[in-house]
Amino acid sequence: MKIKPIGKRVLVKTINLEEKTSTGIILIQNNEEKNYRIGEIISLSTDSEVNSLFSINDKVIFSKKSGVKINDSSKEQILLNLEEIFGIIEE
Repeated sequence: MKIKPIGKRVLVKTINLEEKTSTGIILIQNNEEKNYRIGEIISLSTDSEVNSLFSINDKVIFSKKSGVKINDSSKEQILLNLEEIFGIIEE
Protein backbone atom coordinates (compact mmCIF):
# COMPACT_ATOMS: atom_id res chain seq x y z
CA MET A 1 0.00 0.00 0.00
CA LYS A 2 1.37 3.42 -0.96
CA ILE A 3 0.29 6.43 1.11
CA LYS A 4 0.76 10.06 0.07
CA PRO A 5 0.28 12.38 3.07
CA ILE A 6 -1.92 15.45 2.71
CA GLY A 7 -2.07 18.60 4.82
CA LYS A 8 0.80 19.19 7.23
CA ARG A 9 1.80 15.53 7.50
CA VAL A 10 4.71 13.19 6.82
CA LEU A 11 4.92 9.40 6.59
CA VAL A 12 7.80 7.73 8.43
CA LYS A 13 9.02 4.16 8.75
CA THR A 14 10.11 3.33 12.26
CA ILE A 15 13.72 2.37 12.83
CA ASN A 16 15.37 0.62 15.74
CA LEU A 17 18.33 2.22 17.44
CA GLU A 18 21.66 0.40 17.43
CA GLU A 19 24.29 0.60 20.09
CA LYS A 20 27.76 -0.87 19.62
CA THR A 21 29.63 -2.32 22.61
CA SER A 22 33.38 -1.88 23.12
CA THR A 23 33.89 -5.38 21.68
CA GLY A 24 31.98 -4.49 18.51
CA ILE A 25 28.75 -6.31 19.30
CA ILE A 26 25.72 -4.43 18.01
CA LEU A 27 22.79 -4.25 20.41
CA ILE A 28 19.45 -3.28 18.94
CA GLN A 29 17.37 -1.21 21.33
CA ASN A 30 13.67 -1.81 21.12
CA ASN A 31 11.88 1.53 20.75
CA GLU A 32 9.06 0.23 22.97
CA GLU A 33 11.31 0.72 26.03
CA LYS A 34 11.52 4.47 25.45
CA ASN A 35 8.90 7.23 25.52
CA TYR A 36 10.01 8.39 22.06
CA ARG A 37 10.53 6.82 18.67
CA ILE A 38 12.81 7.43 15.72
CA GLY A 39 11.57 7.30 12.14
CA GLU A 40 12.87 7.93 8.65
CA ILE A 41 10.69 10.09 6.41
CA ILE A 42 9.55 8.13 3.38
CA SER A 43 6.86 10.48 2.04
CA LEU A 44 5.96 14.17 2.43
CA SER A 45 2.79 16.10 1.74
CA THR A 46 2.94 18.95 -0.78
CA ASP A 47 2.49 21.54 2.00
CA SER A 48 5.13 24.29 1.63
CA GLU A 49 5.92 24.42 5.36
CA VAL A 50 6.48 20.66 5.52
CA ASN A 51 8.72 20.78 2.44
CA SER A 52 10.78 23.68 3.82
CA LEU A 53 11.49 21.76 7.05
CA PHE A 54 11.92 18.14 5.95
CA SER A 55 13.34 16.00 3.18
CA ILE A 56 12.92 12.35 2.26
CA ASN A 57 15.30 10.17 4.36
CA ASP A 58 15.48 12.69 7.24
CA LYS A 59 15.49 10.92 10.59
CA VAL A 60 13.06 12.48 13.05
CA ILE A 61 12.18 12.00 16.70
CA PHE A 62 8.60 11.95 17.97
CA SER A 63 6.51 10.73 20.92
CA LYS A 64 5.76 7.04 21.16
CA LYS A 65 2.05 7.94 21.32
CA SER A 66 2.07 10.21 18.23
CA GLY A 67 0.62 9.58 14.83
CA VAL A 68 -1.47 6.96 13.14
CA LYS A 69 0.26 3.57 12.96
CA ILE A 70 0.02 1.69 9.68
CA ASN A 71 1.32 -1.89 9.49
CA ASP A 72 2.30 -2.79 5.94
CA SER A 73 3.82 -6.28 5.72
CA SER A 74 7.04 -6.34 7.77
CA LYS A 75 7.57 -2.61 8.27
CA GLU A 76 5.67 -0.29 10.57
CA GLN A 77 4.81 3.12 9.19
CA ILE A 78 3.44 6.11 11.08
CA LEU A 79 1.57 9.09 9.64
CA LEU A 80 2.59 12.16 11.69
CA ASN A 81 1.24 15.68 11.89
CA LEU A 82 3.89 18.39 11.65
CA GLU A 83 3.31 19.40 15.29
CA GLU A 84 4.04 15.85 16.53
CA ILE A 85 7.67 15.91 15.35
CA PHE A 86 10.15 17.08 18.00
CA GLY A 87 13.18 17.45 15.74
CA ILE A 88 15.50 16.15 13.04
CA ILE A 89 18.38 13.88 14.03
CA GLU A 90 21.65 15.02 12.47
CA GLU A 91 24.32 12.37 12.08
